Amino acid sequence: MIQKLISQTKRFIYAIPHAGVRFYGLVEFCRGKRHHQDRDYWNDSLAGWASSYLGGTLSIDLRNSVTVLLARQVAPEARSVLDLGCAGATLARHLGPEVDFYCGVDISDVAISKGRENLAESNRSRAVTHLLEVSTVQDYQPSCRFDVIVFNEVMYYLTLRQIKDSIRRYAGFLSPGGVILVSLKDHEMCRCVQAVILEDLRFEHAVLYQEQPARRGWKTVQNRESPAFLIQAFRPREGGK
Repeated sequence: MIQKLISQTKRFIYAIPHAGVRFYGLVEFCRGKRHHQDRDYWNDSLAGWASSYLGGTLSIDLRNSVTVLLARQVAPEARSVLDLGCAGATLARHLGPEVDFYCGVDISDVAISKGRENLAESNRSRAVTHLLEVSTVQDYQPSCRFDVIVFNEVMYYLTLRQIKDSIRRYAGFLSPGGVILVSLKDHEMCRCVQAVILEDLRFEHAVLYQEQPARRGWKTVQNRESPAFLIQAFRPREGGK
């Protein structure tokens, strides 16, 4: 009962953009450094509970398919993709023939190793120049501009300050007319992430979907096991405003 009340209170606060951002900033300050930003943590997790992140599941395939379709809709001329938080680089296997360069970045060398295996097995990937690198989102330094930059289920693991800094920095690596795609699950803290993103980027389009393995219905529901996902397309604000 108490846990449910706490969850409802947090959800209410996070739903108010400015109040939610301030509250979550305080939570981050009290929490200190998190293991989510530690390479060893992810190497161990991907060998255990997080192994499904490396691909081979309906959830991952759905997210990749929706991401690619959305990118094609808002940036039909795109030829290059930067995938931040690429895990097993499974997004590359869903790209169409119009894309000729894919770069995947992940904090885990286990993920990058699996990504190289996945790409070696994919006939489609052989027609694409691909580069996989081990790095954090905060530290990675692209060597070129990209038409599409994807933050692939990675923003949960950054502080709000890191999210803001990353959005601004990577926007500088977009090609003219380029687009940033962000995937977020239905969680109260993601309202804060959304508010921070919208300070520097302009919303373009989105797709909202949810797997429903145990129920039938036309509405998305709060479900930690099978949450709804919102994949959004953004562009930098004109004049930086």
